[in-house]
This record gives sequence, C-alpha cells and structure tokens, in this order.
Amino acid sequence: MDETTEAVLHDARREMFDKIDYGWIIYILAFIAICLVVYAVWRRYKLWRLGKPENRLDNYFKRLWDFIKTGIFDGALHLNILRYPMAGAPHFLVFWGCAGLLLVTGMDVISHYIVFIMHGSVYKVVELIGDLSGVAVLIGIVLLILRRYILKPKQLDNKLDDLVALGLVFLVVCTGFLVEGLRLGFTRPEVEGWIKWTPVGWGLANIFGEGSGVETAYRIVWWCHSLLVISAIIYVSLYFTKLTHILVAPANVFLKSSRPKGALVPIDLEASETFGIGKIQDYTWKQLFDLDACTRCGRCQDSCPAAITGKPLSPKKVIQDLKKYFNDVGPSLVAGKEVTTKVIAGEVITEDELWSCTTCRHCQEICPVGIEHIDKLIGLRRYLVLDQAKVPETAEALLRCIETRGHSCRGTQATRTDWTKGLDIKALSEDKEVEYLYFVGCTAALEERNMKVAIAVANILKTAGIKFGILGTEEICCGEPVRRLGNEYLFQMQARRNIEIFKGYEVKKILTSCPHCFNTIKNEYPQFEGQFEVIHHSQLIADLVNSGKLKLAGSANQVITYHDSCYLGRHNDIYEAPRQIVGSLPGAKMVELNRRRERGFCCGGGGGRFWMEERIGKRISQERAEEVLASKAGVVATACPYCLQMFEDAIKALEAQEKLKAVDLAELVAQSLGTSKK
Repeated sequence: MDETTEAVLHDARREMFDKIDYGWIIYILAFIAICLVVYAVWRRYKLWRLGKPENRLDNYFKRLWDFIKTGIFDGALHLNILRYPMAGAPHFLVFWGCAGLLLVTGMDVISHYIVFIMHGSVYKVVELIGDLSGVAVLIGIVLLILRRYILKPKQLDNKLDDLVALGLVFLVVCTGFLVEGLRLGFTRPEVEGWIKWTPVGWGLANIFGEGSGVETAYRIVWWCHSLLVISAIIYVSLYFTKLTHILVAPANVFLKSSRPKGALVPIDLEASETFGIGKIQDYTWKQLFDLDACTRCGRCQDSCPAAITGKPLSPKKVIQDLKKYFNDVGPSLVAGKEVTTKVIAGEVITEDELWSCTTCRHCQEICPVGIEHIDKLIGLRRYLVLDQAKVPETAEALLRCIETRGHSCRGTQATRTDWTKGLDIKALSEDKEVEYLYFVGCTAALEERNMKVAIAVANILKTAGIKFGILGTEEICCGEPVRRLGNEYLFQMQARRNIEIFKGYEVKKILTSCPHCFNTIKNEYPQFEGQFEVIHHSQLIADLVNSGKLKLAGSANQVITYHDSCYLGRHNDIYEAPRQIVGSLPGAKMVELNRRRERGFCCGGGGGRFWMEERIGKRISQERAEEVLASKAGVVATACPYCLQMFEDAIKALEAQEKLKAVDLAELVAQSLGTSKK
C-alpha cells in the first residue's frame, strides 16, 4: 500500500454500507418502490385522460422560460410563499433542508460508484451540510405542526394525510440522525479527528457511548431508517398524497394557460354537443390535473372576497370537492363500469357557490402552484345557463335586456348619445377618419353617474387635440357580463356583431373607460378574428400627462387613494398608469391601501355580480369601503364604472358621504384642467 492510499484511508471519510451486511437488498426494495411510483403515475395519468383534450404544449420555449423563472427560481427561493412568513419560513426550511439531504445522499452515491470524493475536506463539508440540513428540516416540521395543530389558522383544514406527511419526513430525518450518531459511536477511535464536523452525530455519539451493543443498534436502526424511506415512497405513490405536489406542482406551472390572463376559453357552439361542465369528464385533462396540484394551503380562500365576506364560496373547497368526487367516480369510469354520476353544478358544487364568484382572479394570482379556478366555475355556470336554463332572477333580467336592447342598463330611458349633448362629438357614421374609436360602454353611456366619466374623457381628449369618434346608436354591449354569467351563445353574438361594425369602419385603435370592455375587446375578441389595438383611458391619460400634452394646473389639495380594478390590474397588469395620474395632480397627496396592486381587494361587481343582489353575508363593496375609510383618504379614485358605482352605494350605506367621495381618474384630471363641465 503506497503512502497516498494509506493517507486517504486514514483521512476523514465515509463508506457506503459501513458495517451493514446484505445492504444490497435495499436496491431491490428501491427498485420495487420506483416501479410503484411509475405505476401510480400511470394509474393517475389514465384518470387525467378522462378529461377532454387540451393543448398545453403550445409556445413551448416560452413555457420553459416561465417554468425556469417561476417554477424553479421563484419556487426554489420561495418568493411567493415567503410573503406569508408563518407558512413560508417553515416550508423554506423543509424544502432546502431536504435539498441538502438529497445532495449529501447524491455525493455518497457518486463517491461509492463513480469517483471516491467523500474524504478529507469534501467529506467534512458535506457532512456539515447534512447535519445542518437535517436540523433545518426538523425545525421546519415542528413549526408546521405548531401552526397547523396549535395555532390552527382558519384557512387550513387538517386531514390525516397532513399528519402522516409531516410525521414521515420527521421520522426519516430523526432515524437518519440516530444512524449517524450510532455509527460514530462505535467508530469513535477512527473518526476522533473529524467527528465535530457532524455536530448532531457527535452529540448523539456522546450519549450512546461505545461498545458492541451500539454497533448492533446501529445495524437495526440503519435498516429501520432505510425501510422507512422506502415505505414513505410507497405510501406517497399508492395513495397519491399531499407530498406528490413535489412533482405535480412544478409540472402544473409548466402547463399553465398561455392565453391572456383575462380571456376565458371559448365554446365551439356549432361542434359542441353539450355546453359547459355537466359531468366530471366535461373538464379538460389539465383541469383534472389541477385538482392533484392543490396543496390545500388556503391562500385562495384567504384572499377570496366572497369567502372573506361570508359567502358560501371558497376556491379551496371547490377544488377539494371536485377532487373528492373525481377520486370517487374516476376509477370506475376508467374501468368502464356503469356509474351514477352527479350533476356537478348543484350537486357537487352548490349554485350559491357558483354565483358568489366575482371572477376577480385573486385566487389564481395568489396560488403558488398555478391552479386555474375561474374557468372551472364559469364552465359550471355555462352548463346551468345554456343546458339547464337556470340563472338568478336579476341576472336573467340582465341577459334579456342585452339580448333585446343591446345594453345592460335595465329600465333606463336614456339613449347612447344623450351624454354627448353640447360636446360636438361625431359618430363614425358621420366621420370615420379618427385616431381612436371611443367605445363608451353601457354604463358610461346610459347611467347618469357614469355619464360624467364619459364627459370627462371626451373633454380630456379634446384638450389634448386627439381626434376621436363614437359609434353612438350603433354601439351595443361588448358582451362581457353575459360571458361571465355563462351565456356564451349571447356573448358570441355580441362579439361578432361588434367586430363586424369595427371592421366596417376600419377601426384600428379603440379607447375604453371600462376595464371589462377593455379586457373583452383586447383579450377575447381575437378569439373571433377581432384584432384591435385597445387602450384604457387611464393609460392614455397618463401618456398625455407624461408627454406634456395635458398641463394639469388646478390644485387638488386632497388626500387620494387609488382602488385597483381587478380587470385592469390582476387581469391585465395595469398598475402604474393610474398611480402616475394621481401623482401628477398638483397638491394631491396619495396614500396606498393595505390591499393593493396584485393583492387588491375586489369591489364586488365583477363576474356579473354588479347586476345581482348580494343577499348572503356582508357586502363586498362595504368591506372595501371600510378599508378606504381607515386609510383617512377623502377621495377614492377609480378607473372602472362598476367600482365607481359600487363605492358610491357602499359609502351611502355606511353614511360616510361627508368623509369619502368616489371619483373616476378622468374626472380628477378634468377638474385639474378646468374642463369638468360641458
């Protein structure tokens, strides 16, 4: 034996299967476990395939980049989860602790089978990483148990699977430390020089002492530890437990929709035999895959305006109820057995749950694993409306009004052009050589309060020297509310008719005051060959102010806060332009609300709720108005006609008219320009 070899043998090191007889048996068990994992995934794959086909491999390289950025980088660093320290910090410790332990195991395998590197300084560093990682996992698990079973936050619902998952990880790490401590105990004379690089093992070795009994205990605990690891893998595989999110969640991020965030999936009305989601097989395979990605963390429920204000809707419960039903009937359907299935809308998910959704998108924005809640709920609404002809009374009146009168304002005696009197605004039928078509929208054209917003927008455009026109009596509803209520047929009629009118006048640019019109024309009309450049008035006004085309002179001298519209913000990522407008108002002081930007709170008017009676729980608009009042702002600036009206109603209900005024951004700018009147 040469000196180099002898030095290596006496250096800090670790041997695979040290003192373990028949250790190779673990490979057979590991192979069996891997086969079970493959079988479990295949079995689940067949269940997912019950759903309808859907292409989720389009825009492959963009998906890959988003996956690297969101699924790997943001996910590994826990940038989203750490916003909630009570849950994020323990999860961070467990995740990176397990990653460290896997690194140590991988280094052992490489050293044993490829190149002997686990000796000397490398061994010492790797062993230290292993001990620190194990400690991190144990601390994380203890904190998670404390949060789940002692603090018991309301968004968590405890199931046996949660305890088993936490217990398995805890036991695997604890037995791993016991193996290390026992091994170091009976090999103490050989490792005395480097034992302190494994501080946990060193401490346990001092407790266990030396002797043949320690070596025997080491062998027993080694097998217990190894079998526990194999058992954990088998348990997760056979029961597809919560721990499977380690694999399913990253895949779900990669498979997320490539549609614009604000666009719903269209129905091929001519080819479809059924409309909407009546049975579990009517969902797509990806929507069923979503169900397995859910970790029941409760963030969606914690941020849902319906859940917060006492409505029966909980996005988490919807996903879990669908998953339970899917698990109940799926295996029989795959096996080709006759199954008495339930009608999902009404029997699995209650109608009150479905109609409570405001489609604010907060649940999807905050979900760490990319679950898509809105399409699942809208699919159920479509089934109720188109197949069962079941719709709440006030919503039915809205649908009838749009179908017969072309607008959403029931009972109004106003015409589409009443607001233009004295403003010298021409329709495209008189002059189509304009830069922008101002698509006024039903509310701004026909509701007295929001007519003031349309007037303000028109005066701003005139002041800036921008040539624009309107459709006037030819304008009809864009169809947004009927699509969110589930009447895809009526929506497509409205959309195709509008697109035909736009193209007839060779419209290129469209300006809207309503984020819902903006989102629909920008993100959903392209589904029907309606490609137009669409801009919201907050964007255009901000550009005009920044470019110097609008000189704001009047002093606001007000404390103003801005309420983020869901369809302008979360659905279309427009956050800066409205704030730039408020910031440019002379003398104005802006204060931010606690719930703002991506975490902004809904006014309660989206998803067709603007026209429906809020009969369960607290009014969402009042919840938001109370938050605004708490900010001490005297003005809440809006950029959406729904938000404006919902705030005005809430302020009256709270008898806070003397403390708070709701004003559109365009009105604030028009006041500053001195053009707030005709």
